Amino acid sequence: MKKRKAALIIAGVLIILVAAIAWLAWLNRAGGELDANQIEIYVQGEAAAALTLADLQTLPMMELDKEIVSSSGDNQAGLFRGVALVALLDAAAPGWQVDATSVVCRASDNFTSGFDLDEVLTKGNIMVAYALDGQLLPGQEDGGKGPFRLVIRDDEFGNRSTFWLCRIEVQ
Repeated sequence: MKKRKAALIIAGVLIILVAAIAWLAWLNRAGGELDANQIEIYVQGEAAAALTLADLQTLPMMELDKEIVSSSGDNQAGLFRGVALVALLDAAAPGWQVDATSVVCRASDNFTSGFDLDEVLTKGNIMVAYALDGQLLPGQEDGGKGPFRLVIRDDEFGNRSTFWLCRIEVQ
């Protein structure tokens, strides 16, 4: 009886581990070719828009003086310029908030960072930056962290400040 109970517990734990691994793999899936020169917007799994630097520059601009502290020591600091994430989503996908619970941002190397809806809606908290100290962010091919990156005002460390940003998924 005890052996059967132990076997059931072990099987249950294994099932939970497999489900967790599958969920993490799904979050980090390749999802096709990602173009680092545009930001694709998806709402509830449906493609809503693809925005370029020129598109972002037509939206209301915001600035944020911030140091993004990296665990690698490759900190980036200065006056970031870009667009509030909420303003970008409002412009690209009106009504995006309906049924939304979170927003996942993906880099061209498939790094992902996630935010709950309250964080996204907090005024001035999350910015999609395209410039630092008046200069456009250089892309990966130029050794930079652009052309787009997230800057999160309320985060002390930069672990969610996704660089090489190319996809935003409203879930």
